[in-house]
Amino acid sequence: MMEAIKELGNPAVPLHVKPLLTLSEAQKLSGLSRQYLIQAIRENRLKGDKIGKAWRVKRRDLERFVASLF
Repeated sequence: MMEAIKELGNPAVPLHVKPLLTLSEAQKLSGLSRQYLIQAIRENRLKGDKIGKAWRVKRRDLERFVASLF
C-alpha cells in the first residue's frame, strides 16, 4: 500500500503532520520562495540542516520564522 502511495507522488506521511520538511514542502506551507528560504538559512534567520545534498527544516522552526516576518 505504501509503495502505491509513493508511486502516485503522495507522501506516505501527510504534509500537515511532518515534523521535518524539505525546502519544497516548506515553500508550500509558507508561501515563500526557495531562494528566500535558502537565504534565510544562510543568514541564520531560519535554522536548517543539509542532509546529503538537500536542505531540511523543522516545522516548528519554519513556523517561528514565518511568524517573525509579521
